[in-house]
Amino acid sequence: MLECSDTSRNPIHLDFPYSFSENGHLRHKVTGEPYKFTFRLDDVRGTEREHHNLCHYITQHVYDLLERNFHLIRVHLEEDGFVFMSPGALYHPGSLLVLIQDWGTVRSGVWSWKLSAHEGLERGSQIPYLRWAALESCAVIIMNPNEGGKTLEHHVHLVWERLVSRSSAEHIFVVAHGYGGLAFVDLLCCQLEEVQRRVTAVAFLDSSHNLWHQPLGKAGRDWLKSHSRTWILSTKPLNRSVGSLKAGCPQISAGTQCHDSAPIICMESVFRFFSKTIQPKATPTPFEIITRSKSRAKDQNNNSI
Repeated sequence: MLECSDTSRNPIHLDFPYSFSENGHLRHKVTGEPYKFTFRLDDVRGTEREHHNLCHYITQHVYDLLERNFHLIRVHLEEDGFVFMSPGALYHPGSLLVLIQDWGTVRSGVWSWKLSAHEGLERGSQIPYLRWAALESCAVIIMNPNEGGKTLEHHVHLVWERLVSRSSAEHIFVVAHGYGGLAFVDLLCCQLEEVQRRVTAVAFLDSSHNLWHQPLGKAGRDWLKSHSRTWILSTKPLNRSVGSLKAGCPQISAGTQCHDSAPIICMESVFRFFSKTIQPKATPTPFEIITRSKSRAKDQNNNSI
């Protein structure tokens, strides 16, 4: 039986000299100055301690927002691991949004510590994605692969088996950032038919996956070509096509060369892609059918000359 927590808050470091303002920017409690990380070349432990305190504070603050503002609950999977999920997400018949962050020390609700600390939660956290999901009446599961000590691949497999695969959602959308994309492709390699049957679309954001180095067969590669998009770092404007001989699915520009910024810059483009995948395909009108037939006949005549 899965153990779900109540919405009790975690204690936040009272001695941390910074706090988030109402608009999500980290400011000094006394001076009001923006956050500035202090790197001490002669005090490695002190530098590590400051980084740890920063990460812990952002984690607890975001967790509090997930529970208080978005009413998400924690679902414990193993001894040290848990994810955040919408209440009743497994029984929601509509759409389910699944977020998989990059590897490292980031936790549920956060794409990047750096952006959260220096540019605010609207840039570095997953809150804008949750806001979109709420507006679209979409259930949410936020993975937490860096929390429990196991590999990211193990976490993604576990969340799929225990939660995602059991959901009643008609449409499942996945957003995978960095190494999260590699972990999703690893899941696809192991449970191809199940993932193909349940997942509607996948958005890879500067993903680490490589279809030529992961054991994904032709059927899996063909499925990704038609059900996924990859936004890659590029100097080109957002959504411009970026071709590659190694691409296993359509690649477009993320509109940035910053890995941490990709999720927020691509967000609207990602949701337009998701919306497009569930829109009914328009039936060709008689005029369009006649026009296409004439065009094919003309091409055949030209080829025969």
